[in-house]
Amino acid sequence: MTHRANFWTGLVVTSFALFALLWIIPTQAGESLMAGMPPDLLPRLAMYLTLISGAIVTIDALRKMLREGTAPITLNLDWPMIGWSLWPIGFVGLIVFLLSMFKMTYAGPVILAVFLVLLGERRWYVLLPCSTVPVLLLYGLSVYLMRVGVV
Repeated sequence: MTHRANFWTGLVVTSFALFALLWIIPTQAGESLMAGMPPDLLPRLAMYLTLISGAIVTIDALRKMLREGTAPITLNLDWPMIGWSLWPIGFVGLIVFLLSMFKMTYAGPVILAVFLVLLGERRWYVLLPCSTVPVLLLYGLSVYLMRVGVV
């Protein structure tokens, strides 16, 4: 990966962390009804770590680009590479649509299996457990937590 790609990736990650810290977490984290850990503590910690990591990547890439004399913006765009980089976003959009129509326990294994196949996995003995075990564990955990009254 080039220094320019690292620079823009770090900048996007840093921007997202700032957006989450300044708007998403304060407006969406909710309020704690019980004593204990505040509901925004873990997301804030994760976003501060994300912010620091993104800033490190951005600064390192910018330092290397300045040393090499590389501009952060170029007109030579690799459109096939950009298209290949965007397909996971379309796949996640499709997943969100499917999960709004079907239960996670029905659509989850299929979605995970298709995603693994798209990423290049062809071994059935890897596809089967990797697509079913997470959904089964999530189902079991949610049933258990509903039974004990946590959810």
